[in-house]
Amino acid sequence: MATDAPVPSDVVRYVAEVSAMLSGVGPELVGVYVHGSAVLGGFRAARSDVDVLAVVAGSGTEADQRAMGEAVAETAARCPGTGLEMSVITAATAADLGSCPFEVHIRTGATGTVIIPGAGHAGDTDLVLHGAVCREHALAISGPPAAEVFGPVPVDRVGAAMVDELRWALDHATTAYAVLNACRALRFADDGQLCSKLDGGRWYLDRHGDDEVVAAAIAQQGDGRTGPAKPVAAAFVAAACDRLELGLPGRPPRRL
Repeated sequence: MATDAPVPSDVVRYVAEVSAMLSGVGPELVGVYVHGSAVLGGFRAARSDVDVLAVVAGSGTEADQRAMGEAVAETAARCPGTGLEMSVITAATAADLGSCPFEVHIRTGATGTVIIPGAGHAGDTDLVLHGAVCREHALAISGPPAAEVFGPVPVDRVGAAMVDELRWALDHATTAYAVLNACRALRFADDGQLCSKLDGGRWYLDRHGDDEVVAAAIAQQGDGRTGPAKPVAAAFVAAACDRLELGLPGRPPRRL
């Protein structure tokens, strides 16, 4: 069983500020939850986003959605990581993701701030992995424990979301990000654990021995050294996708 890492104190303070900003805007706030690398142990302030899901009691108007996004955006300069990656969803969506609707998505960083109101948008399938991680690992900055708010997510849906993430990563992220996400996905296929990218890479090396591709990815993620070349990274990720698309043989169906 993976052990949750202590969340960095500056992340806790920052997300508490985000929670306070949201509490007086839009629908009633149920809770605010830190997920991602900050709770899984892979957070590096120079390279990691602060990942947050906020849950509100019900849907608001598009004006409410924009107001929530603008309130959160006021905190952007004080984010302790490379930026904030945050969605606000309803309690009903947290309990059962369905088509993954969202109220508003906020992304901040060096290139600026993006606010995407959910009104008129298709659901965000990234919420599959976010919801699964929140249910098992999230830290509640406000509101009840995450397991009381986020419902179980079918394992096959988590696996499909991981494949989608890996295919996106090859075209839009660093090779280290893609390879370490593949390692994390392979661990999930093996033992059902949701871990950080770095822990996924370490698990892979422990399980399979020295591997130059994974070792280079860990080095790049850790201190910025040159990561694996694109062709070998793509081959590694393709093999991981094949493994995930075969399903999870030998494991009974369950919900995370």
